[in-house]
Amino acid sequence: MITGREAWRLPRAAALGGVAVSVAGMILIGLCRPPAAVPTMDGAGLFPRLGWSPEPDLSVTVLLWASMIVGTLGTAAGLLALHRGWRPRSGPVLAGAAGAVVLLVAAPPMGTTDPMDYAAYGRMAVLGLNPHVTTPGDFRGTGDPVGVLAPREWEDIPSVYGPVATGAQWAASKLGGTSAARTVLWLKIMNGIAFLAVALCLNRLAGARRVRVHLLWTLNPLLLWALIGGAHVDGLAAALAVGGLAVLGPGTALRGRAGLVRAAAAGLLLGAAAGVKLPYVLVGAGMVWTLRRSPRCLAVLGAGAVAALTAGYAVVGPSAIEVVVRRGGMPSWNTPWQLVLSGSAPGWLTWGALALAVVAGAALLRLPTGAPPWPGPALAICLAWVITAPVYYPWYEALVFPLIALAPASRLDVLHLGRAFVATVAALPGVVCRLGDSWLRAAVLDGPVTSLAPVALLVLALLLVGGALARARVEAPAGRGAGRSVVTG
Repeated sequence: MITGREAWRLPRAAALGGVAVSVAGMILIGLCRPPAAVPTMDGAGLFPRLGWSPEPDLSVTVLLWASMIVGTLGTAAGLLALHRGWRPRSGPVLAGAAGAVVLLVAAPPMGTTDPMDYAAYGRMAVLGLNPHVTTPGDFRGTGDPVGVLAPREWEDIPSVYGPVATGAQWAASKLGGTSAARTVLWLKIMNGIAFLAVALCLNRLAGARRVRVHLLWTLNPLLLWALIGGAHVDGLAAALAVGGLAVLGPGTALRGRAGLVRAAAAGLLLGAAAGVKLPYVLVGAGMVWTLRRSPRCLAVLGAGAVAALTAGYAVVGPSAIEVVVRRGGMPSWNTPWQLVLSGSAPGWLTWGALALAVVAGAALLRLPTGAPPWPGPALAICLAWVITAPVYYPWYEALVFPLIALAPASRLDVLHLGRAFVATVAALPGVVCRLGDSWLRAAVLDGPVTSLAPVALLVLALLLVGGALARARVEAPAGRGAGRSVVTG
């Protein structure tokens, strides 16, 4: 019979080894710069460039799939090790994560062309153009050295990001000058700092569950790939939102002037997070729950959030809101909504998705969350939005994983890790437009992975909601009586 240390030794080794191998695979992609995974740049960057194999498209796709599979299995093994009693110190875990972040920041952007759009938006802002009105295609026509590298996938769509994201892109462009590569490097540095800031905030909030937090966020290869390798702005939004939660703390009663100051700061951070990407305002559900017994603090929280959003959108203008509304009617290729759509999106899609999100959120709110209870409402609402939204990409998981990490361990961990894995591998190798005219291009664009991804995401979403309902019926009475958290496993 295996007991004590032996029970977690094997899954611990699998966890550490899986994460290390996965990150090493990402670094190898950065060293080799295969065009199917790395967008065209105007500089060599910080990494030396290595050669690649005779079959670059197939090689990079296989390597990335293997990296994500091994990394995801490593994360799951780490959660199992924790369940069996593994209790490592959080300091070395944070140090290892910081090393991985630094290496991925130094690598070129991978798995997406979005950072090149960010660079173009920042350059527009520096030149006095409004990126929420000017499209990358129009900007490319000016011959600007950053604009000519803007990818063609989104050339007819202005920036759909909020004013705080535009401000960050403007700052990166000011630092990067006329070089898209330098601009993207500054964006990645900002994202790396934001990613580690989330780790530190979660470390403070998690109490005895610190290592769980770092497995689901700091050392999660899926998030490292999407937020640091891909440099998506979601990392900045997550840092601001989680920072707001950290300011309030884990549900301690706030009184007097100090409580009002903390509520105002949390509101400003929440508004700034929504000023990066609007759905991050949903994290405010956790803040509202924390302050539910203090009407004055609630009012100050709301005022701070509204002030931050109003100030930001006053600078960029109403066009920034209009383009987000239009984008919501253009569902992404991998969303389960594609299973009921034919051709263009119908007019009812936005309202239908909202109604479904409300139903899913009501179901997820019934899931017992143990102590502390305050992450529960934010997790239920944010998770409901992610699984029902018509537009969905892997990096949207930055909204959910910090909240899952703060909640007690449950089967929700594995189910949602599975959703993030499906979304990630279905989008690999990332720069699909650069794949050669071959069977691989056809397989990636119209093959079984593309066809099965919406089905798999739908099945996992149904399991999440169904599991919440079933667990609420079985465990809620015992949870109310004994203060239990959800069953682990």
